[in-house]
Amino acid sequence: MRPNKAIHCLLSCALFGWMAAAPAAAEEREIAFDIFEYRVEGNTVLPAARIEEVVYPFLGEARGMDAVEQARSALEKAYHAIGYLTVSVNIPEQKVEGSAVRLQVEEGRVERLRVVGSRYYSLGAIKARVPELAEGSVPYFPAMQAQIAGVNTTPDRQVAPVMRPGKSPGKVEVDLKVQDQLPFHGGIELNNRYSANTTHTRLNGSVRYDNLWQRDHSLSFSFQTTPENTRETRVLATTYLVPADGDYWAIYGVLSRSNVAAVGDVSVIGNGNIFGLRYIHPLPALETYSHSLTLGADRKDFQETTVLQGADSFNTPIAYTPLFGGYDANWQAESSTTQVNLGATLSVRGLGNDVQEFADKRFLAKPDFAHLRADLKHTQQLPKTWQMFARVSGQVSGGPLISSEQFAIGGADTVRGYPESSAMGDQGVFGTLELRTPPLAKYFAS
Repeated sequence: MRPNKAIHCLLSCALFGWMAAAPAAAEEREIAFDIFEYRVEGNTVLPAARIEEVVYPFLGEARGMDAVEQARSALEKAYHAIGYLTVSVNIPEQKVEGSAVRLQVEEGRVERLRVVGSRYYSLGAIKARVPELAEGSVPYFPAMQAQIAGVNTTPDRQVAPVMRPGKSPGKVEVDLKVQDQLPFHGGIELNNRYSANTTHTRLNGSVRYDNLWQRDHSLSFSFQTTPENTRETRVLATTYLVPADGDYWAIYGVLSRSNVAAVGDVSVIGNGNIFGLRYIHPLPALETYSHSLTLGADRKDFQETTVLQGADSFNTPIAYTPLFGGYDANWQAESSTTQVNLGATLSVRGLGNDVQEFADKRFLAKPDFAHLRADLKHTQQLPKTWQMFARVSGQVSGGPLISSEQFAIGGADTVRGYPESSAMGDQGVFGTLELRTPPLAKYFAS
């Protein structure tokens, strides 16, 4: 009898188990339904064609909730993939009718934008520089990152966006956290970077303000003189830099006065004026490579008088308007920095110049001239903060050049140990290799 009771129990248990599983299987069959359409609500940024492309694989007969969830996830990822990272996609409560399923898009619009921490820069000006984060907008992160990078072009101001959920569902709040310093800079320097036949000391000074009108305009003044004989060399320079939608315009002027005893009883008195305009266009940057194009023109006017004691003086004035084009690049690797500068100068006859003035200035010199200059610098970091620095620079020209356009070497920036511009020529090349020590200031610290 016991075996029969055991068999009866097993049969009863099996029957109970089948009866319990039957409703679950029936329930699974009940939630399988046809999906022939996804109705996406709340979208304003993703094209309809792209939405159809994303959800198409999840249409069909007897698809069920798994397909709906996959469609929701795929659509949300599609927003994130193109840069709308605040967007979320939800499945609202609904009764599926006509084989159409609704998906609700929450675009994560900016509910509030604040600027915090700024001391020297206008809060409104910073907000205006990042329109992608304006209140009510859906942040497009590639554009936002480019705008933040544009705000951070000045070392005096660095801005970082911080996002958090807003008080309203599906909204975000953004803080633009600012670290800034006074955009006023100045300096003075005494050195011995002299040229031949002049006294040995030079006094240089400069001041610059980089946030005029709260618009990031920059105005600078600089001077150079010879403190041992102030009549020997006097140079004044000013530059005004204007940012314009990611590009820059620069206007500058240089006034120089000199009275140099060249050789024996010969003195050279020279007054020079240079006024120039530059347009700088930064090119799209790569991860570690930044570069830009520069176009411009200069008006150069030099008045030079050579005086021989006891004899008449003679003048060799010259004025001309050369055009300029340049390419500048910077490659920042993990332990090295490489800089490339290319510049082409072109002067066209009749463009504010005179054939006779060039002939008087130098034999065979012509007002229609051109030259190309290249400069390559590389700094390699070594162990214990030592550095290796290498540089190669040169110039080629199509003919004889006047002195103000020639390639000069000698001095601290080219060949150390020689006076500035010790040698000059129409064409030339020089190279340097330096081993640089770690900063020595720590050895003199108290």
